[in-house]
Amino acid sequence: MQRAWLLLVFAAALALWLWRYPRDEPADSAANGANRLAEPGYVALDAELFETDDTGQPQYRLRARRMEQPEPRSDVELTAPEFHYRGDTDWTLTAEHGTLPPQAQRVLLSGNVLTTAQRPGEPALQMRTATLDIDMQTQRLDTRDAVSMDWGRNRLWADGMHADMKADSLRLESHVLGEYARR
Repeated sequence: MQRAWLLLVFAAALALWLWRYPRDEPADSAANGANRLAEPGYVALDAELFETDDTGQPQYRLRARRMEQPEPRSDVELTAPEFHYRGDTDWTLTAEHGTLPPQAQRVLLSGNVLTTAQRPGEPALQMRTATLDIDMQTQRLDTRDAVSMDWGRNRLWADGMHADMKADSLRLESHVLGEYARR
């Protein structure tokens, strides 16, 4: 009788274990399947992105100390980005941080943004602001933040700026003040 009772308890334990095991497994395998389907992000150190024109010449270059995208649909975060555009005027833009949305041809710079425009044989034009939006497709720069602009010994301040690097034009938006050095 004791042997039958022991056998019955063992059979019940085995049945209970078999009944629970398949219910736990699909949840685990579903979670594992979801993890396998999720695409990983990336981190690149001292990275450089560039676009070429129809002749194969570099149109612009974007360098960063660090580029990080946690997952494919998230923004690319840039550390110490440096953007270069070469045309009639050489444009160099630097900042502490940048963001590159995955589906857009834009770079959003923030933190001590410095824009330098250099024409051959002329003093460099330097503009400082807190944020700057670069449209890489149209080569346009925009900010609504305060801007300070220096060239030679002259200085201007304004609220907002628009620059077209391709057309080689610059427009300060409002509240423009300035100091001009005597020659």
